[in-house]
Amino acid sequence: MTGPAGPGLHWSLTLYVSGASSHSVAAIRTVRAICDGELDGRADLEIVDVTTDPPADMSHIYAIPTLVKRTPEPVRYLVGDLTDAARVREGLDLGPTERGES
Repeated sequence: MTGPAGPGLHWSLTLYVSGASSHSVAAIRTVRAICDGELDGRADLEIVDVTTDPPADMSHIYAIPTLVKRTPEPVRYLVGDLTDAARVREGLDLGPTERGES
């Protein structure tokens, strides 16, 4: 089973980071790898560095890094350690990998 990552779905993601901190760099690496691999051509990833370009409304951002999945619904917020690709995949509703990993 490959989860709901069907060909008609498109992911809209925003990753909020804080400069070049080690957590932010690792989160960017993990999320980009998923977007460039499994979601290639089906994901828009916006990376927002809150130290240089804070969004007008951060009322839903409680910790950095935070990954917001806007589409496909439901909207989801993944907060904290985003280095575990399996955890990020689960949060994006991608299901287990082809190799049976979760």
